[in-house]
Amino acid sequence: MTGYNSTRMTRIVRMFTDFNFKYCCLSKMVVKFTRLIVLSLVFISGQVYSQPNISFELVSNDFDRPVDIANAGDGSKRLFIVDQTGYIRIIDSLGNQLPEPFLDIDDKTFTGGERGFLGLAFHPDYATNGYFFVNYTDNNSDTKIARYKVSASNPDSADVFSEKIMFDIDQPYPNHNGGCLKFSPIDGYLYIALGDGGNGGDPQCHAQDSLDLLGKILRVDVDQNINTPPYYGIPGDNPFVGNADGLDEIWCVGLRNPWKISFDRDNGDLWIADVGQGVQEEVNFQLVSSAGGENYGWKVMEGMNCYDQDPIDGDCPSGTPSCNSPIYTDPIFYYTHSEAEGGKSLTGGFVYRGCKYPLLEGYYIMADYISGNVWLVDSLGGDIFYDNLQSKISSFGEG
Repeated sequence: MTGYNSTRMTRIVRMFTDFNFKYCCLSKMVVKFTRLIVLSLVFISGQVYSQPNISFELVSNDFDRPVDIANAGDGSKRLFIVDQTGYIRIIDSLGNQLPEPFLDIDDKTFTGGERGFLGLAFHPDYATNGYFFVNYTDNNSDTKIARYKVSASNPDSADVFSEKIMFDIDQPYPNHNGGCLKFSPIDGYLYIALGDGGNGGDPQCHAQDSLDLLGKILRVDVDQNINTPPYYGIPGDNPFVGNADGLDEIWCVGLRNPWKISFDRDNGDLWIADVGQGVQEEVNFQLVSSAGGENYGWKVMEGMNCYDQDPIDGDCPSGTPSCNSPIYTDPIFYYTHSEAEGGKSLTGGFVYRGCKYPLLEGYYIMADYISGNVWLVDSLGGDIFYDNLQSKISSFGEG
C-alpha cells in the first residue's frame, strides 16, 4: 500500500481545540476538531480515565487534494495548506481561505499517481528571512527539494522567481515519493523524508543502499551556502560524513515510504510513520540523543515481519543483513493489515503537548487512511486504540 493516492484527499478539518495541533486533511476539505466530549473510557497504567471524543468543524472544502498543513511560526496564526495539484493556499487567523494562492507551481508539478506537490516546511527564522522549503515532483517525474522566499511586498504571496533547487532526485516509479519536510526544534536542521522509489517490494533495494538517497531520511543545514549551490551544507555529525560507504546527507536508512515524520516540540524526539507493503504498518522512533545511522530494515523487514528472506540474492548491496538481524532497529509500534483495529496506510501525526488533557501528555497521535482508525502511542511503545473516525485522514497539522 502507499501513503496516499491521487484520488483520496480533498478536504480539511479542524481538530482538538486544546491540542497543539488542530487540523487534518480529509476528502476535499479542511476541518477542525472542535468539541471534546467525554463519552468513553480508556485504561492507562491500569487505571480508568475519561477519553475525549471528537467532532468536526469545517474550515474549508475548496481543495482538490490537500496533503500537508504547515504553520509559519511567525505569529500570524495562518495555516498553509499544500495541495498535491501544485499550490499552497492560506487560511487566515479568522478561518478564512484567501482567494489567491500563496504559491502556485502547477506549471512545473507533475501529479500522476502518487506524485505532485507533497511537502512544506518553514525556516525556523521565517519571520526574519522569509525562507520556506518545498518537496514536489517535476515534469520529468523527479523529486525536487527547493527553497523559496516570501514576497518582499506581500506576506500572503511567495516570490515564485526565488526558487533555489537543493535536490533533484531521480524517481524510477510513480509511487513511494515520501514527501515530508520538517525542521528539528533542537538542532535546527532540515530533515527530508524520501520513499524507496516504488514499485512494490523495492525491486532495486534502494532503501538498503547507503549510496542512494531513496528510502532514507536526509539531514541538511540550510543556513550554509545560502547564496551558492547546492544551497545547503552537511552537518559535521551526520553518520556517513567521512565514510565512503554512504552519502553525507543521509541520516537514517531502511524506509519504504515515510509519508509523514514529525518532531516532539518539547524534546526533539523524531517520529517516523512508514507505510507498509502488504502486511504491517510501522512507527519508528528516535530519541533526540540519537547519533543517526539507524537502519529500519526495509526491504528485508516490513515492521516485525520478514519480507525478504535472502536480500543479497537480488539487487541489495553485498553484506545486507538478513531478517531479524540486530543491525535493524525495530519499530516502536506496528499494526497489521488483517486485524480489525488495524489498517493499510499509516498517516503519522504529532505528539500531544496541550494542557487540557494531561493524561494524553506525550502521546503520539496517528491514524490510518484506509480504516479511519486513530491511535495514541507513547515513547515506550505503549498504545491506546483511540477511535474510528469514519474518515480518511491524509495529514495532520499544527495550528
